[in-house]
Amino acid sequence: MKANPFVVKGRIQYSREAVLQKYSITATLALVLLLVLFVPLAYSRTISEVPDVANDVVTPVGPIFHDSLLRGIELVFNDQLEKSLAIFHQLQQTYPDHPAPHFFQAAAYQSWMSNFRLNRYQKELQENIQLTISKGNKLLKHNEDPWSHFYVGAAYGYRALNRFQKHDWIGAYIDGKRGIKSLSKALDKEPNLFDVYLGLGLYHYWRTARSPFIQLIAFWIPDKRELGLRQLEFVIDHGLYAPNQASYALVVSYFDYGQYEKAMRIYDGTIGEKRTLTCTDLYYKGRLLIKFKKWAKVETLFKIISQQLEESAFVSVGYQVECKYWTAFALFRQNKLSKALEFVKDAKAQSGKRNPDLEGEGPFESFKEIKKRLGRLSEIITVQNVKEKASQEELIAKKIKKTEHY
Repeated sequence: MKANPFVVKGRIQYSREAVLQKYSITATLALVLLLVLFVPLAYSRTISEVPDVANDVVTPVGPIFHDSLLRGIELVFNDQLEKSLAIFHQLQQTYPDHPAPHFFQAAAYQSWMSNFRLNRYQKELQENIQLTISKGNKLLKHNEDPWSHFYVGAAYGYRALNRFQKHDWIGAYIDGKRGIKSLSKALDKEPNLFDVYLGLGLYHYWRTARSPFIQLIAFWIPDKRELGLRQLEFVIDHGLYAPNQASYALVVSYFDYGQYEKAMRIYDGTIGEKRTLTCTDLYYKGRLLIKFKKWAKVETLFKIISQQLEESAFVSVGYQVECKYWTAFALFRQNKLSKALEFVKDAKAQSGKRNPDLEGEGPFESFKEIKKRLGRLSEIITVQNVKEKASQEELIAKKIKKTEHY
């Protein structure tokens, strides 16, 4: 599997569990309805397949500004937002009627907000998504270009996520339907536009993932998670702009699926080879190492992330609290109870300062869940400390008694 250094990091799938954990049964039923409505969206047989192509076949170069896009995407991938936006803005000035510059500006803003878990650029994100859709549809009235279909479909996917998070079920369904339809048309026009399979892979995996309740109630919905995973793997090998974006998506998907060794293989072969690792990169590595019980490495990684967050000009309290929780958890597993308790107390004190309107959720657990885990860990460590203290006092008493006997 080749590692492509050019990609925009997307997080469409990341907030789903956080959403599900916070919603009521009524909202979950609404989500079931949303998923049921998505069932008939198979516009072509192609979207439910993984192409059989030679190893050296990749997505053909499409836009005339291909080289500039690659430079901008690489900068986003290496967490250089301002420089990447400068390139995309210049492309926008040069090609004012094309949707691609707006799409990649939206992706850059989304990547930054995901990395720091902040909602600072929501307005800019939504504006560029809308411009991608409107300019793309305008072009499609005169030319059925597959790349225009691709950008429009991907933008609809971004907007569907945003509406889904705001409980706008009907709006999310409509945008999701439009997105899948556009991606399907892109493949109909250009079967080798393999980047499309990023969106299709995410759709096929996440539509039934994470919620046993949904799987129980909507049992007739086919479980296509394996297909989704294969499609994401396919993008890594054959995509043009999305291989590393697919890598992030695949690491999270394999993590969710319980395939931790495969997730680590993808991470080491793509994300782990970056020149500079972002907080997000280190976070995924740390979460995987927890599954392998590498507690000393886990402790080190989450301390590094905490330090980077503290030194950053952008403050995400929830992110800092979670990092302190995992540091405390790793220390607890190493039987360093006193140090673990210090981190727990610090995290609990800091947790009350979080502003949910300004901060985003993590990819796996909601902030509410992290707070619950902090409370449980605090109780466990406190009990353990009491037991150890009692045991030590009993041992001392026995030694004194034995000395007196002599």
